[in-house]
Amino acid sequence: MKLKLSALGLVLFLIALPAAAARKDKPTGDEIAAKAKAGKLQNENTTVGENCKLTPADLTHLRSMTDLEDGQFIGVLETDIASDKTGLAAGKYDLFLAKVGNAWHVYAESGGKIAGEAYSVLERKDTPKNMRPKFSKGSFCWWVWLIFTGFQVCI
Repeated sequence: MKLKLSALGLVLFLIALPAAAARKDKPTGDEIAAKAKAGKLQNENTTVGENCKLTPADLTHLRSMTDLEDGQFIGVLETDIASDKTGLAAGKYDLFLAKVGNAWHVYAESGGKIAGEAYSVLERKDTPKNMRPKFSKGSFCWWVWLIFTGFQVCI
């Protein structure tokens, strides 16, 4: 009986382990601003879309998916127009990716405040490794490789 309970405990622990790696709460605007200030940009990989520009962050310091899940500054988004889906105003924003609970989120921060959140963040395993950001035509959606995996983000 003890062996069965121990095995059951191990299985439950392994099931809960991925959720334990994720954050429980969304970041604050101040946390995002501090990580953005400490981060480095890959200016050579800046991509321009319709009415927007994305400069990705250098993420070579990351060592595991857990690092990414805990939350990372992933770049700077500059927009000339407001997002029709989220109401994010035209402007310049630090972007922050985090896994909160079991879902990925991307937050847009400006002036120490979260100004908006992506309405769609999909992990895309089919993303070509080291792909520069690529905007979907006519949208605030982009597709990018971030060290260990790819994401499609719409804000």
